Amino acid sequence: MSKFLTVDPRVKEILSVAENVAASRAPVLILGESGTGKELVAHAVHVNSVRSEGPFVSVNCAAMPASMLESGLVGHG
Repeated sequence: MSKFLTVDPRVKEILSVAENVAASRAPVLILGESGTGKELVAHAVHVNSVRSEGPFVSVNCAAMPASMLESGLVGHG
């Protein structure tokens, strides 16, 4: 998670969790207010994961209809 520069203890905690998640194969859902850096954290998790050779796909959930979002994220139709 070397692309982040911070002294905020809460951000450091988030980055620590992100580093642990990147080492696992678990799916991850990152939640937060608009403009809080969710995509930056998601990209950092991806780059540091075993899946880093695959594509990183960013999804704007706010632009998707609820039914499509549910189907796309959890596979329900």
